[in-house]
Amino acid sequence: MVQERFDKVTVVIADPDHKARTIAKKTLIKAGFRKILTGHNLAFVKQSFDVEMPELLIAETNLPDGDFSEFVNDLRHHKIGNNPFLVVSALAENPTPELVKKVIQAGADDLLSKPFDVATLMRRVGRLIHQRKPFVVTGDYVGPTRQAKSQKEANAEQFVPPNTLKARALNEGSVDEVQAMVDAAIRSVNTKALESHADDINELVTIVTPRLTTGQVDATARLCLDRLRYAAEDANRRLDGTQYDHVSELCQTLLGIVNNIRNSGGVPVARDVQLLTPLNKAIQLGFDKNADVASARQITQAILVQVRG
Repeated sequence: MVQERFDKVTVVIADPDHKARTIAKKTLIKAGFRKILTGHNLAFVKQSFDVEMPELLIAETNLPDGDFSEFVNDLRHHKIGNNPFLVVSALAENPTPELVKKVIQAGADDLLSKPFDVATLMRRVGRLIHQRKPFVVTGDYVGPTRQAKSQKEANAEQFVPPNTLKARALNEGSVDEVQAMVDAAIRSVNTKALESHADDINELVTIVTPRLTTGQVDATARLCLDRLRYAAEDANRRLDGTQYDHVSELCQTLLGIVNNIRNSGGVPVARDVQLLTPLNKAIQLGFDKNADVASARQITQAILVQVRG
C-alpha cells in the first residue's frame, strides 16, 4: 500500500480566531503538511482559490463575511474556483446537531471539533482519502451522499468524485492529469444537473400553469415560479459547451416569462401563462437524448418566433 505524503498537499485554513489558526497550522505541520495557507475570512479563501486551488479546505463555520454553508453550496455548483469536488472540512467549537446537519446538507465532507489533535486529524484525512463518500447530483444539490431531501435525490445515481487530496497525497498523476480528471467530471455533473433541471421544469410547469390560468397566484404558485426561475437560471449557466447548448435561448426566454409573471402583482398577462406549456415542450425536446438535434432546433425557432410575435 502506498504511504501517504502530505508535503505536496496544499491546505487552506480559514478561521477568524488567530489562536485557533495557529494551533491548526501547527497540528497540520506535525502531521506532515507543509503547504499551508491561513486567513480569517471567506474573502481570503476565494483569493487563495484564484492563485491555486488547494487539495483540502479547513474552515470555521462562523466566518465574519458570509454564510459558510452558502459558500460550500456555491463551490459544489462550480460558482467558485475550478474544482467543485474539493475536500472540505468544516470547523466548529462544540458543534450543535443543527450546525452539523446544516454544514453536511450544504455539501461539506466533514466537520471537525476545535481544537483537534494530530491523531484525530489523521483519522479524518485518512477516511477522506480512502473512504470518501460518493457524490450525487440533482438540480439543486451537488455533493456527498446525505439524508435525501427528495425522492429524486434518493434515486439519484451515485458516482465517485475526483479526489485531488488523494491524488496529491498518493502521487497519482501530474497536476495536468488530475485537473483533466476534474474537468471531465465537471462536464458529467453539468449534464446530470441539466437533465434534472429539465425534469423539474416539466413538473413545475405542469403544476403551476392550471393555477395561473384560474388566477390562483397563491403561495404554491409563487413557490413554483421561484423554483422555475432557479432551474432556468442554473440550466442556462451550465449549458455552454454541453450537448444541450441549443436549449440556452429557450431557458433564457422561460426565465423572462417567469420573471414577468412573478412580478405581475398577482395579475399575470394571459399570453405569458399560455406560453409556458409550449416552452416547456420545446425544452423537453431539447433535452431528449433520442431527439434529432436539427429538428429540435427548428421547433425551438418556431417557439421563439411565437414568443416574440
